[in-house]
Amino acid sequence: MIIYFNNKIRSQICSFSGFKIYPGHGSVFSRSDGKLLNFLNHKCMKYYKNKIKAIKVAWTLLYKKINRNRK
Repeated sequence: MIIYFNNKIRSQICSFSGFKIYPGHGSVFSRSDGKLLNFLNHKCMKYYKNKIKAIKVAWTLLYKKINRNRK
């Protein structure tokens, strides 16, 4: 008898880059107002803490979404 379960990987989204964060990866940063921010790696956290906007960084999904049609 074989039983199949519908296993789905619960992934989160990086607060800066917009990429998926799979279980066991990334880090969580809590702001002073209590909001939790999920980051894929230290690079994303560094850009966020230095107040660099994700729209101006070419490898983020937000930048790619806005500048999609420009060449």
